[in-house]
Amino acid sequence: MDKKIELTCPKSWSELTQEQLRYTFFLLSTFADKVMVKTYMFVRFTGINVIKKNRFGWQCVYQPEGEKRKRVFYLQLWQIRSFLEQLAWVDSIEQMDNRLDVVQGLEAVHPLLQEDTEHHRIITFEEYLCMEKYYQRFHSTGNDDAIDVLASFLYRSPDFSRPAELTLTPAERLATLAWFAHVKVVMSHAFPHFFRRTESDDDISELSMLQSFNVQLRALTDGDVTKETLVKQTDCWRALTELEAKAREAEEFKRKYPKLTS
Repeated sequence: MDKKIELTCPKSWSELTQEQLRYTFFLLSTFADKVMVKTYMFVRFTGINVIKKNRFGWQCVYQPEGEKRKRVFYLQLWQIRSFLEQLAWVDSIEQMDNRLDVVQGLEAVHPLLQEDTEHHRIITFEEYLCMEKYYQRFHSTGNDDAIDVLASFLYRSPDFSRPAELTLTPAERLATLAWFAHVKVVMSHAFPHFFRRTESDDDISELSMLQSFNVQLRALTDGDVTKETLVKQTDCWRALTELEAKAREAEEFKRKYPKLTS
């Protein structure tokens, strides 16, 4: 009697290798149908070869690790559906706690834009504001060039300088958007008062983003324009921590003295 065949697949974004991550984004940028995407992922990541469909189901070939002999087995439709359900995590790219380490020969910065303590490198508040601007510009215009500029902040040369020009593949563009979207989710949990969503957030234009940036800079400088350059060069997480504190204080003041803020 043949031994039982055990097929395994990654259970989350974080379990994907760099090769698997790149392949997943290739699929996502190629096919609109998520079922097709998951089917290709299932076949690729389990290591099976689908031969043909007959009255017994889908005939597949699989060579278990450490064994010389390939095994032939059949998959029923309900079994395939069960496997695809286990890949449901791919439906939410904002939960992608993983990212491509290298793009176009450039190396990725810290996964959450935090300080690289090993090399003493930071993402400045000004750079973060620029990333946010180009992320919103893409969503408002659909222009892929905005993603390429966003990526130029996220992927750097060995000396940490930004590339003068960068052109990504469709898969790399989607991976860049997913990475920054995940960073925004993490930041919204870390700074809930500052990133509190309002009705005006549904209508974001480049002008409104510029106004928002100016408000943030003024809050950090307390209106002193001589401090603006220094604030822009501050570590982005340090700046957001201060903005969170100011937003929390403002909410507490409004709650205590509603008549003064109405």
